[in-house]
Amino acid sequence: MRWQLAIGLITLGCSGVASPDASQPNPAQPMPDVGPAPSAVGPTEALATTEPSPRKPPGPPPDPFGAGYPPALADDAPHGRVGGLTWGAWIQGKPDSRSLPLGSIRVGGSIPLTEPGEVSGLGKCSKFARVALGFVCTKRRGLQRATTNMNASWIKAARWTTPAPGPFPYEYAMSVGAPMLTRVPLAADFKWKTGNRKTKRLRGWAAGHDELAQEEPIQPNGPMPPEFAHDADLRNPWGKSQSVYFKRVPKDVMIAYTRAFEAQGQTYVVSSNMTVVPAAGLKRFKRSKFQGLKLTPELTLPIGWIRKKPRPKYKREGDEFVPTGEQFAVRTHVPLTGEEIKVKKNKQRLRYLETREPGIYVLSSDVSVDRVREKGTPWEVKRAKETKWIRVRVVQGLLTLYEGDKPTFSTLMSPGKEGATPYGRYRIESKHHVTTMTTEMGEPRKNWIADVPWTMYFKRPYAIHGAYWHEDFGMKKSGGCVNLSPIDAKYVFEWANPAMPDGWGSVQAYPMGGGTFVLVEA
Repeated sequence: MRWQLAIGLITLGCSGVASPDASQPNPAQPMPDVGPAPSAVGPTEALATTEPSPRKPPGPPPDPFGAGYPPALADDAPHGRVGGLTWGAWIQGKPDSRSLPLGSIRVGGSIPLTEPGEVSGLGKCSKFARVALGFVCTKRRGLQRATTNMNASWIKAARWTTPAPGPFPYEYAMSVGAPMLTRVPLAADFKWKTGNRKTKRLRGWAAGHDELAQEEPIQPNGPMPPEFAHDADLRNPWGKSQSVYFKRVPKDVMIAYTRAFEAQGQTYVVSSNMTVVPAAGLKRFKRSKFQGLKLTPELTLPIGWIRKKPRPKYKREGDEFVPTGEQFAVRTHVPLTGEEIKVKKNKQRLRYLETREPGIYVLSSDVSVDRVREKGTPWEVKRAKETKWIRVRVVQGLLTLYEGDKPTFSTLMSPGKEGATPYGRYRIESKHHVTTMTTEMGEPRKNWIADVPWTMYFKRPYAIHGAYWHEDFGMKKSGGCVNLSPIDAKYVFEWANPAMPDGWGSVQAYPMGGGTFVLVEA
């Protein structure tokens, strides 16, 4: 499927759908409690005579959207801050709205000013605020997109959509059919229906998008934000009152949310688009823990990756290879020696690859093998100052990071179905902390995937990005994009150029030093 690109209004993307540029920005596990230290004893006393304190299993990581959320604004702006009111809060290299954007501020996000006051501007903006590396329009003809008033009701309420640190900026959920509301109505005034939670597995282009959707109800993780109470008057960014009903979230649409709370007899969540949604109409996505492999001098290519399902281990007995009874787990890596043995069995020609586990082999058809590229470093990289490049192998479902001719990272990725991922030689065009993907112009109402994290466009609408809705990495799943686990996507995002300055929601490659080279091949 091909998508239309609306220049200046919508940035399209893909995961089966395309994407408007709606740029927005795991906590570490606590150390286990191992009990008190033993008291000091003399050299002749036997420590073994005392029972060691039992280890307590580590508890769950703290909820990033529970106690202490939203975080306070950083105290690093003596001249104030400028915040994004809506999409298109651009950071520009000159105080001229016609100049090429360097990046943007997410809705509700803010960055420090580098000097007090405003400077005169050109184009549609008569006033700009100066920030590190550029300028942000603060007085514009038409709809205002940014403000220096951090006490504006919309900006204060938008603190409840602040992304969390770590690979998952938000919690994510799939709709079974639910209303999006601008505030919590009284129980007597609630008149909207939610869909049936007992749904069939998705099919067609969306097959697999519900793999991580959980049946368990979403539980509250804190009190209701006062800005969304039934008697609150949260006006839109331009001061106009809002009706309670915003729009319906159709079945199978994905949303991002932060706080879950109880009010008026049911649980609601705060959606990242500044609305509240009844949790009864949502199925929360389980977070994938899959992550790729940082390569070291001791652990280098070739490496095999196990896709789709567990695969048997083999050992050699004479001229035959027989299963050991053990298996390689799905989505695990298998270090290889590079040696292979060809065997003819039942008119089939089989290849067994020697692993670095002594005496153990794996059938070549059971693994995707990541090898150093035979053709070497692409000429585009050899001629450039930057030595970093990304290799995407569509058929094998692999993504490898290189620095010159040295591979530094290997992982599984999911390319597009039916040959949808375009082969070719590209550079990263822009990077977005999160972006909402849809085929619709303007406010999506039929189908969208909210706040896809760590998105890196290399040929619009195609991107490398995190996929929070499945973990079948290595298999063809998308509408053409390169799906990574959120953990891997964050790593690649922070490794690749251009670097995104702190607080920005997106960064454009061309005016910010250029993007990392991307090679997409079979």
